[in-house]
Amino acid sequence: MSNIKLLNRLLFEVVIISVALASCSPAPTTPAIGGIVQGTVYGDLNGNGTIDAGEVVLGGVEVTLADCGAVQTQVTGPDGLFNFNNLPAGTCHVIVAKAGWIFSGSYPATTYPVPVASNPALPTYFSIYVAPIGGAIPSDTPTLPGPTITSTQPGPTETPTLVSSPTSAAPMVTPKSDAANCRLGPVVGFLAVGGLNFGVTVPITGTLADKSWWQIENPQGPGTFCWVSASVTNTFGDLSTVPIKPIPIAQVTAVVVTTPAVIHGICGGPNATTFNVTITTNGPVTVHWHFEIFDSLGTLLNKTSDQPMDFATAGSQSYMSDAYKRDCGSYVVKAVTTSPNAMTGEASWKVVQP
Repeated sequence: MSNIKLLNRLLFEVVIISVALASCSPAPTTPAIGGIVQGTVYGDLNGNGTIDAGEVVLGGVEVTLADCGAVQTQVTGPDGLFNFNNLPAGTCHVIVAKAGWIFSGSYPATTYPVPVASNPALPTYFSIYVAPIGGAIPSDTPTLPGPTITSTQPGPTETPTLVSSPTSAAPMVTPKSDAANCRLGPVVGFLAVGGLNFGVTVPITGTLADKSWWQIENPQGPGTFCWVSASVTNTFGDLSTVPIKPIPIAQVTAVVVTTPAVIHGICGGPNATTFNVTITTNGPVTVHWHFEIFDSLGTLLNKTSDQPMDFATAGSQSYMSDAYKRDCGSYVVKAVTTSPNAMTGEASWKVVQP
């Protein structure tokens, strides 16, 4: 009997993961309340520190939150999820324990103990990977359902049909195979600002009416959001609860104007120069813009009418002006965008007589 107790004790591992909850401008004596720490525990069956095909969420894991007010404990269900809320800003520790398992990694992958930034106004979500001790997979470990064999006629040829993975109540998304681009908006023409790695599952925060794209918190930019295509991802959970989000409007991100710095001409006569403007956007949009010309005292000499520049995708476009003529003196040219957002680029030049 003593040997059995000793074996059970050896099989029981407790993994302590330090979770740093960053303060969201708390008062000196009263920490902000409302922080959320949530995540998913996965069974890393081969112990390689990541989640591969066939490795799924793990239930029956005790998840304890300490050093964040009163100690709280939850046990993950079949969806592997844990969720602690109404937390004060500060430093917490998450302790996960399940007989026969040991910590093997996390996402985002960081140093150990794992630091996780949390903001009372924004949930912190991360994944914990645990591997079987010594590679011995416990018998109660959940796995993906095996293939169902179907056949239209007797014979040696059988066509396997894979059954989809189990679902959870929370709407979640994960890449089908390779990492998925995460874009500023739900159109391929938007700039990719992050990515969702294969094997990583995150909450869905929004979608379009046709559910062709999923909005998530940017894994590379906590506190910001981006979109992954439904065509390259798998989902599970109750998708009817996902809110419909509007398509964001792409923005102008840069305006650059160039012109020769010095024009050698004749004082008293018109001396021509040209301006080149380059406008950059982060997605498909029509930009409206114009030129403004000023003298050395800042007096407006000329202003063109707004003109459109159409962008089918994120990137840069250039425009070369017609010849613009001035007498000797110093001048400034500005290219000003008025829609979808205001942004200005400028350059200066002077006309001199040799």
